[in-house]
Amino acid sequence: MLLGGVMKHISPEIFPLTALVGLLFPFALFVFLIGLVLRVSRGYWKGLVWPLIIILCTLSSIKATVGGLASSPELESVVEGESSLKLTSFNVRRMDEFKWLDGAETREALFDWMAEDSSDVLCLQEFPENLKSKLKQELRNYKVVTTGSPSGPVIATSYRVINHKSWHAVGEKHPRGLIADLLVNDDTIRVINVHLQSVGLGRNDYDAVREGTDADDRKRLLGRLSSAYSKRASQADQLQEIISSSPYRVVLTGDFNDTPVSYTTHTVRSSDRYLYDAFSISGSGLGATYVGDLPGLRIDYILHSDGIMSSDFTTHNIKLSDHRPISVKLKF
Repeated sequence: MLLGGVMKHISPEIFPLTALVGLLFPFALFVFLIGLVLRVSRGYWKGLVWPLIIILCTLSSIKATVGGLASSPELESVVEGESSLKLTSFNVRRMDEFKWLDGAETREALFDWMAEDSSDVLCLQEFPENLKSKLKQELRNYKVVTTGSPSGPVIATSYRVINHKSWHAVGEKHPRGLIADLLVNDDTIRVINVHLQSVGLGRNDYDAVREGTDADDRKRLLGRLSSAYSKRASQADQLQEIISSSPYRVVLTGDFNDTPVSYTTHTVRSSDRYLYDAFSISGSGLGATYVGDLPGLRIDYILHSDGIMSSDFTTHNIKLSDHRPISVKLKF
């Protein structure tokens, strides 16, 4: 646990595999709490000194991991407006075009869910460009903006879009994000929707994890993890600059492919314009968003800057993708 609090400050570009510590933090926290409960139940009060010190040293990481523990009284004091909106973020895994689930049936279920969700701002990742017209048809009177790439981030909104542009990470051909300035009543909010570097594990890799790995499997998996962590670190550094230079209040959302206790999440939150994690303020539990072989991982986020207050964070329990959608109410 202590290592997790330290390693989030160290870029994986320098030491790539240190990021694995953050990946294991929720599980380490679970084991730690079991040990703490056992000590209390046995009346071993002297043995609580070091656990309490560990809690104090890792409190920020614990608050980032467990929903509803963080508070921001300084944030509430600066929110004076009456504008509000509901925002949803969802990695739709290319609308199941490769039939990971039920293909066309899953696709229709996804469109039905998005239409019924009725968010004011809907941010999608891995959405196919060739389904843009279908999305506009389902979300009537919504403006839909995309990056123009075959598959990528999309922002659909009932508000006026003043400007929008794609964000390309340095050295990459395909866009990693979509930036849109929305006019909400008399306020302008900058929404940044991103999909950061994934590990890109194939079916053979998942089979190896399930059935047991040999030396070659471990070498291949560690190589892919190392490469992905390094690329995400670079992308986070670039995002930090974009957030800091924004002339408007910022909402950053999307699939970070990384855990709350990580260099990626810590870096994008710690720009000159500090970002609050909506889940930490009004979510609950671990808020797991990844639906896969590593349960309990939260890798999708809605972050916001000063002057915005979040409430009613929801992690939707549906399985139409390898991610669960998340939504929140924002007031500013």
